[in-house]
Amino acid sequence: MFFKKINLSSSLISNFFSLVILQGANYIFPLLTIPFLFRTLGVDTFGLINFASAFAQYFVILTDFGFNLSGVQFISANRGNKELRDTFFVNVLISQLFLFFIGLIILLLVLFIFDKFSHNKWLYLLSYLTVFGAVLLPTWFFQGMEEMKYITKINIATRTLAIIPIFFLVKSDADYLLVPFFYGLGSVASGVIALYTAKTRFEVNLCLAKVSLSAIKKCLKDSSDFFVSRISVSIYTVSNTFVLGLVLGNVAVGYYAAAEKLYLALQSMFGPLNNALYPYMIKNRDIVVFKKIFITVLVINCIVLPVCIYNSDFIMQLVYKNVAIESVNVLKILFGVCLISVPSILLGYPLLGAFGHARYTNRTVIIASFFHVAMLVLLLFINSITVYSVASLVVLTELFVLGLRANGVRRLIFEN
Repeated sequence: MFFKKINLSSSLISNFFSLVILQGANYIFPLLTIPFLFRTLGVDTFGLINFASAFAQYFVILTDFGFNLSGVQFISANRGNKELRDTFFVNVLISQLFLFFIGLIILLLVLFIFDKFSHNKWLYLLSYLTVFGAVLLPTWFFQGMEEMKYITKINIATRTLAIIPIFFLVKSDADYLLVPFFYGLGSVASGVIALYTAKTRFEVNLCLAKVSLSAIKKCLKDSSDFFVSRISVSIYTVSNTFVLGLVLGNVAVGYYAAAEKLYLALQSMFGPLNNALYPYMIKNRDIVVFKKIFITVLVINCIVLPVCIYNSDFIMQLVYKNVAIESVNVLKILFGVCLISVPSILLGYPLLGAFGHARYTNRTVIIASFFHVAMLVLLLFINSITVYSVASLVVLTELFVLGLRANGVRRLIFEN
């Protein structure tokens, strides 16, 4: 009924619901294993695995190089031109494989140079499997084609097969290497099947004759602004876990990660709308539809989140059974972040980016990342790095981004 009232296209609705299921799978499946791993491995080893995962995310960002944003934009605008579409697809894939091997060289150097990493080298190498899986998975292609149902089916199948062995084979903290191995195996399987689907269902020609050095350089150059944006976002998301691990150790990471997983699961509920709305707005630039969706999301956000904040203790106990008060308090702070980050995300690429202001959108997170780093350095200088101070800093940084984007929307869209 809601969709009929705001007159949405069938492709947007289909893409939205596919993304809802996909995003749910991306966080529900880990939520099924997290309580089990938290209890079986203990907070220290659980924190170590999450530290390695956070480290691997830097390489995911490197190999993605912003293609999950620029690729959506290109495919959405050129989906009817098969030759142009296929050429772009192959050149992006080769570019990402090139970046993957650069990342692998960097990882090996880190493992041999720094003792903190060399002691657990197999953990970091197995965690790097997810990077390879991310390279092979052209989510940007299916999103740009507004055919996310294929990715949804692939991810659910492979993730299910990947997590089942964890429950049977991980018996104690001595089995911790099996966790990144099965996660990585599922990720690689998703990528291989997705490439096969792109070739068979959409007749994407993977012929290497389409590859050229100049085309690869152009792909990287055109996506560089998006890459800088992704790096900037990671500074006040992924880096929080990484910094806590470096400064306070694995136990602090365990407390923070336990709360962060639930916060990300809640935030992910709004992700499908953002990802489905972006290609739709690129094509239609329907500001009336955007306003109605934006207001609806704000209302839902303001109803759901205060309830979640109030029941944070119950939610943590329900998921983890026994949990430290530090994790509960961090969860309350991070749930508060959603009040700010959700409208900020919608004002980004679905609105500013779709209206041709992607560079401004990227600049907002770049500026915010400098602010975040400056504040982290200050906290480190005054010896105030804690799970609480880092979580509170995320609130300030997200508020900063929201302010910049709201001002940009006012100036660049509504006053023009």
